[in-house]
Amino acid sequence: MVRWCSSTTYYSFLLIDHILKVGDSSDGRIERGSESEVQKEVLIKDEELAKEVRNSMNNEFIQKRPEIHMVDNTGNVRLYMEYIQEIHSISKHQKIYQNFQFPTLPKGSQIQNLAMSCHPDLNNEDWVVAVKFSGSQLRLYRHKDPRWIDIKTTHESISPYSSLMFSKKDQRFYVPTPGCKYLCSFDFNFKEKDKPEFVEVRKKDFPKYELYEWEEIHGCTRTDHMVESPSGEQFLISWYYEDEFEFYKGLLTVIHKTRRFMVFKEDEELTDKKRKFMSYTEDIGDLCTFLGRDEAFCIRASSYPGLKPNCIYFVGHNYGVYDITTQTCTLFFGKGLRSIEFPYWPHPLSLTPY
Repeated sequence: MVRWCSSTTYYSFLLIDHILKVGDSSDGRIERGSESEVQKEVLIKDEELAKEVRNSMNNEFIQKRPEIHMVDNTGNVRLYMEYIQEIHSISKHQKIYQNFQFPTLPKGSQIQNLAMSCHPDLNNEDWVVAVKFSGSQLRLYRHKDPRWIDIKTTHESISPYSSLMFSKKDQRFYVPTPGCKYLCSFDFNFKEKDKPEFVEVRKKDFPKYELYEWEEIHGCTRTDHMVESPSGEQFLISWYYEDEFEFYKGLLTVIHKTRRFMVFKEDEELTDKKRKFMSYTEDIGDLCTFLGRDEAFCIRASSYPGLKPNCIYFVGHNYGVYDITTQTCTLFFGKGLRSIEFPYWPHPLSLTPY
């Protein structure tokens, strides 16, 4: 059973799964919009239900995730983090809520996303955070050297809208270049005078689309996102969306609608330190992927009731679910579900046991 408006619902992912399966609700709170074989729209007319949908993906992890906040204090930007540290001993087991404040960032900084090398632990000198700002700027914070280190790149080196990620398998940070022919890469031992490296990306086994489908794809804007599964499999996800005119709150405006995704899986036998070979796939197995305003990540769908395997849950210009197998994109609309100020997905480290 799913309670429609309960933020205390234990299996909160079931709410999304239920809405994906049902048609129009008898009470008028949910309506199906225009649909095609590959594009579906769900209009959530009830404000409380829309709020529940908006918050549903955070409920499972809210007690586990390291909370990272940005504070604007007279123009200076500061990051601070709240997290739980569990202390085990022979006589007791307790949780201590810790606060940690990072050094001040330059005035007017706009953070797009950040990535962490491991779970925050102030006793671990290798704990590193990398921050991607709007545009092409990157900075690194290393706990054993507590200051922000500039990673100097050019505007052509970093895709302004693609996300930064950390690979546990490679022990490196990656962010795609604008055309995603390369990944800008650096490790957590990066020094101030060092230069980032570039790893070539070679995609292969592209799908066989009809001419009109390729024309649609080339008419879209694309962002690219690297993501790594718990077992170390790496995927490159290309996110396609296009502009449309629509009346919103009585005004004719342009909105961005997600159209499709392409998923490429790393071919580990061919990959080396200088290049990654990525093969197109429509099957990532039991995994599901989260893309949004934080580091992209994968989890096993079978571990969380309500999550659909082989799907992408995304948020940004739209909130929705993409089925990789059927290539069906379902978009949710409602109050608070269009905004690019949508809350961050749970950070992948929230899934790491303490």
